[in-house]
Amino acid sequence: MTTPIYRIATLSDVDGIAECAAEAMMEDDLFGALWPRRKEYPEQFVAYFRRRARERILDHSVVNLVSEIPVQENGKEVLKVVGMAQWQKFGKPTVETGWSPVKAVGKRLIGFQDWAYSWFENDTASDPEAVAGFVRDFTEMEHKYWVKDGKEHERWHLQILAVHSIARRRGIGGRLVELGVERAKRDGCDASLEASPMGLPLYKSKGFEVLDTYMMKVKGPDGQPIPSPILMWKNPDVQR
Repeated sequence: MTTPIYRIATLSDVDGIAECAAEAMMEDDLFGALWPRRKEYPEQFVAYFRRRARERILDHSVVNLVSEIPVQENGKEVLKVVGMAQWQKFGKPTVETGWSPVKAVGKRLIGFQDWAYSWFENDTASDPEAVAGFVRDFTEMEHKYWVKDGKEHERWHLQILAVHSIARRRGIGGRLVELGVERAKRDGCDASLEASPMGLPLYKSKGFEVLDTYMMKVKGPDGQPIPSPILMWKNPDVQR
């Protein structure tokens, strides 16, 4: 079995990241609530992750990681993105998250393009009310757990982790988590994330501790609030 490749993503990876994330999140309860018609309109679901990938790759504070394996497509062997993780640095910038003029210019250009495209897109797959509720949930979680006295907790934060179904049980998700923790060790800070209950065993196996469980206002397929465990990897070198 071929060893997966891990690297930092570039803009050329946007389509691969979007396809990987959309496939991985198709059965996720949270994305199911936010995008209830994603299976009817899968191209809109992919387009959402494409916009998100473009924005994050050009964000100074975010490191986008991908994992690739060789696959056969149309009779040729190509490298396919089968895993992705977006790690955001809060607090002091690092060697990877300093200001970049190339990213700054690219972000302005991409922002204009996405605004222009939005005039021609007809989003029928998402639920605007659920999305608005999620934004409120996210803002509340941020201030409740990660902001103290108006200051962000110094940390690397995992925004999203996705592994394509063709590459699961190969340790790809675990390695993408480890790469974020390694950055936290290097930079002398903690690592954090908001998980789904299904992801808890993986994160616990990498040293993350559950701080609390936030009950989201967004409801799952059973009509109940979706639980979001709040986890942190506590750097032993950080004085508390």
